[in-house]
Amino acid sequence: MDFRFVTPALSTRAATQLGAAVHGRTGTDVDVHIAGSAVPLDDTARDAVLELLTQLATVKAVAIGTVNELLTTSQAAEVLGVSDTYVRKLADAGDLPIEMRGTHRRFRLEDLLRQRDRFR
Repeated sequence: MDFRFVTPALSTRAATQLGAAVHGRTGTDVDVHIAGSAVPLDDTARDAVLELLTQLATVKAVAIGTVNELLTTSQAAEVLGVSDTYVRKLADAGDLPIEMRGTHRRFRLEDLLRQRDRFR
């Protein structure tokens, strides 16, 4: 994972205002404006923007970066919030699909996200 943008936590006042705006919205009503132009967002992009705003409202630092489509065992463990050993056990049991690159396991991001949703 490559964190290209990291921002420190917002001030308590700014985070409180942002939190009120994010939590006070109804339904899928989210407007994004860039340089005065409204930009329509699909559901995935809208959810990502709302998650970013929600995290900023918690008075925590936030990092934004890219993620490859195929991840190593360590990266997969980080996405799932578990140990490398547990990821290997899931893969060996057939509970988590893998692609082999030589002798190395690689995990598709979409499979990891689906597995993460099952954990919750």
